[in-house]
Amino acid sequence: MGDLVGTDVEQLDHDRNQSNIRASAVLTVEWRIIIRWDSAGNSPAGTTAVERTVGTPAQPRHLVVLARADPHAVAFPYRRVRELVGDEPTHRRTGHAYAGGSATRPVRDWWPCRCGGHLVLRCRRCPDVLADPPVGGDCDAKGRAASP
Repeated sequence: MGDLVGTDVEQLDHDRNQSNIRASAVLTVEWRIIIRWDSAGNSPAGTTAVERTVGTPAQPRHLVVLARADPHAVAFPYRRVRELVGDEPTHRRTGHAYAGGSATRPVRDWWPCRCGGHLVLRCRRCPDVLADPPVGGDCDAKGRAASP
């Protein structure tokens, strides 16, 4: 059987990082699990809690199976989280850059949507509004912004 903090988790983290290499920002679903032990001396990590983020539902399930086999693991809650992965746009569609001081940095907003949501960047100097990832045909945020 595997190790709760060793090779199995390192391989899961490596697989997750490889699957998240993207050219632009994309909303991904990940899973966070926190494994707690009764004392740091009984933990393979030497601490009372270890938090891991993994990419598929099978991965926290695998860690729960390992934690259940450890008589000193006392809790192992997990939850689904959404993460925006990738690079944010650096320039507005009108051409000028987002970088700079507070007068040129975009206003950041979030639009909830059935797809998971959209990061929204609003220009302070022009009427440009950019939703990232772009609002698609199946999004319920349609009409709020024109995406490139």
